[in-house]
Amino acid sequence: MKGTVTYLSHSGFLLEWEHCYWLFDYYRGELPRLTPKKKLFVFCSHSHADHFNPEIFTLAKRHAVTEYIFSRELGRACRLWERRHPELKIPPVQFLQGGADEVFDDGQGTSIFVHALPSTDQGAAFLVRYQGKQIYHAGDLHWWIWPGEPEEDNRQMTGRYKKEMEYLKDKELDLAFTPLDPRQEEYYDRGLSYLLEQTLVRQVFPMHFWGDFDVIPRYLEGRTIPQGTKIYEIKEDGQSWEVCI
Repeated sequence: MKGTVTYLSHSGFLLEWEHCYWLFDYYRGELPRLTPKKKLFVFCSHSHADHFNPEIFTLAKRHAVTEYIFSRELGRACRLWERRHPELKIPPVQFLQGGADEVFDDGQGTSIFVHALPSTDQGAAFLVRYQGKQIYHAGDLHWWIWPGEPEEDNRQMTGRYKKEMEYLKDKELDLAFTPLDPRQEEYYDRGLSYLLEQTLVRQVFPMHFWGDFDVIPRYLEGRTIPQGTKIYEIKEDGQSWEVCI
């Protein structure tokens, strides 16, 4: 399956396939021009301001066929936004609780299977199965341990993250978007490295690195990457790649 991946900013990506687009966690950056006839799916993992921008609701007015797939945690944020902006109406949204499954149509009769994984922070991550391929967007499902935090807190986080990764174990992900956050200092690489230990991930796009593009080559330097895994070095907002999965 061939497509195009565009890095918008932070954790935001646009994936273009033959018959549809998937937009994940857009909150800033310039969207490429979209082909009107292709269906657009807008995914949002949770309500943090660096993942959720209400501007995405205007896409339904500009793009003929748009569907919204959000974590259930976003329900309250959507209601608050609608109350503050009564002149604007939120389009229909499919809210998914962590652990839930839902099936969508790509506009040409092919099913898109979406599973929501509970996050270790807020909301959910998304595992999407399409045309026999599996694509994972982590949102803020990550190993969030921090220097200086109480040992008990970091131990609980470790347990939660490893528990959620059990679902992905041996799933063989074709494409994964997952945090590599330099704010965690010496712990910045734990989440991605553990994911690569648990399952084969063929292509990886790091994200959530707060504009510190150097964190990716720093991660790669002197490290043995599992055979069959490619990690993309993102160098700027708006960068695009042709992918084959």
